[in-house]
Amino acid sequence: MSENGLRKRLIINTLSNYIKLVMGMVITIFMTRALLFGLSQESFGFWALCWSMFGYSLLLDFGFGASIQKYTSETIVTGDWNKFNKVVSTVFFNYAFLGIIILLVSFLLGANIQHIFKFDLANRQYYFFVILIFGLGTAITFPFGFFTEVLRGMQALHIRNIIQVASMFANFIGLMIVVKMSNPLIKMAIVSIGISLLTNLAMAGAAFYKLRKMKISPKFYDKSIMKQVMGFSLYAYLITFTNLIIFRTDQLVISVFSSVALVTIYQISSKLAEQFRSFSNQFLDNLSPVAASLNAAGHHNKLAEIMLQSNRLMGIISTMMLIPLIVYVKPLLQIWLNLDNPMGTIVAVILLLSMYTLLFFRSSSVYILLMLNKQKTLTKIALIECIANLGLSILLLKTLPQNITLFGTYIENFNIVGVALGTFIPNVILAFTYNVPAAIKFSGLSIREYFNNSIRRTLIIGVIVLIIAKALFLLKYPGRLLEIFLYTVLIGIIYGIMTWFIGLEKWEKNQFKGFITSKFNKSK
Repeated sequence: MSENGLRKRLIINTLSNYIKLVMGMVITIFMTRALLFGLSQESFGFWALCWSMFGYSLLLDFGFGASIQKYTSETIVTGDWNKFNKVVSTVFFNYAFLGIIILLVSFLLGANIQHIFKFDLANRQYYFFVILIFGLGTAITFPFGFFTEVLRGMQALHIRNIIQVASMFANFIGLMIVVKMSNPLIKMAIVSIGISLLTNLAMAGAAFYKLRKMKISPKFYDKSIMKQVMGFSLYAYLITFTNLIIFRTDQLVISVFSSVALVTIYQISSKLAEQFRSFSNQFLDNLSPVAASLNAAGHHNKLAEIMLQSNRLMGIISTMMLIPLIVYVKPLLQIWLNLDNPMGTIVAVILLLSMYTLLFFRSSSVYILLMLNKQKTLTKIALIECIANLGLSILLLKTLPQNITLFGTYIENFNIVGVALGTFIPNVILAFTYNVPAAIKFSGLSIREYFNNSIRRTLIIGVIVLIIAKALFLLKYPGRLLEIFLYTVLIGIIYGIMTWFIGLEKWEKNQFKGFITSKFNKSK
């Protein structure tokens, strides 16, 4: 693919990612509020807990999803379709077997749920059926999940996004219908899992249509191919495992060592960080397949250039997003989810800062280095973070005072803040002891050159705009969603202007002008 063609594909995929994201955010805003007020606090907490638990089914992926993405990108360059068909067929039938294991584990979990989590025992049988439905649906859906990675490896993210947007709307409508019915969690599980299956089947259909040479058949099943694939997949699996612990275990730690009811407050507070991550990392979806393709073609200098550019872009995007979120976090939680809880606000701020560190200083290097066969080192770093995260979260939850008075404000359940700190502290330490040095080494720049190229101007702009945003906050407290929106738009405009004049290189401005001009001329 030519440089112009690659740039065009990156732009199309990223724009489609943002369109999907905006639609998803709108749906999430209304759906989260409807579920929060339509369910009891315990039921909402259990619903969030189910998604956290069954998110662990990704552990049975064993890293093959990342391998499928890598092999898809490389096969499009090399044309070795026979090996590719052996890989996808072997993975598919292994996943079908693992689906049976998911169902068995779900039954055992449901049968012993009262011994694991703290909740009203009168709901034991009700929650058992919810878990069983989740398990059955996940077992059936699981074998078809890797087709998303095939589309990603093809750099056909726009097709994936169309399917996922349709799925989000269908899921939203379905949940809004059943949430007011009797035994809503059971019906909600049926709706969500059913739509998830249809989504994965649609992904499979799109992948087969675009890759006519791709075939899945028992005759292509080859145990020996697994030895080659496992060399990459095992490490990718361990990285996935640690990420699940980092991003999904907070709720489990709170439910086991504290209370399921408190999961609701933590879940609400973490929503801002989740949305922040989603809105900031849409460009990153492109990095892995592009890195795999360029590596297969031997264009390593181009890869180093892409890493620097992507790091700068992630810094610009994540800083722009962080400023209004962190300044207006309290009114956002109050207006959006009716959460006026000091502990919840503190948790939200900590998780936002942690996510900012991940996006700005770690994400680009991880996506690219993984596809350059640096998976062993990345796995060691991920395991260190995982152990530190889990250990610190439990330790701080147990040792921090449950109730304190901070700056004249009485805060109940303050020890839950320790769980958020358990995520934040290892993340920051590893960002500046591994990820930044690794990016500097790969780019071939000095520390000073890397800082000036990728970080300095973005941080200067961020500090200035942060002061402006805080001044607006102090001038008039944004007590309505419209006011927060207007403040955010104004801040975004100021940030964009400063980035154009201070943050971008001359060649980047010329490249952007050329792209706009070409689109304008084409529309005439």
